[in-house]
Amino acid sequence: MASFAQSTPAPAENLSATSADTIRLTDEQRMKILDGNTAESAAAARGELPGSESAGRGIHGEIGAMIGSHGTRAIYGTADIPLGDSASATVSFESSRFGYRR
Repeated sequence: MASFAQSTPAPAENLSATSADTIRLTDEQRMKILDGNTAESAAAARGELPGSESAGRGIHGEIGAMIGSHGTRAIYGTADIPLGDSASATVSFESSRFGYRR
């Protein structure tokens, strides 16, 4: 069963426990972060405000498709997503099916 990190309760023994790749926030820490953000600060972080330092750093990417003989087909894409002033995340996907027997 799939679960989201925001909906999964943190362990009771240590709410801010850190494992190899997981950092859990207490409810107070999470609310402090959420309360400190405004629509303007989120837009500035995404580079959507003209006067922001990250102006022009919107999401950029490409998608493509392929169609071939004998049922060959594919779709693929990538997106570069700015995070704050100096970080970014890149997400890519690809799904293909070739028409020949394997």
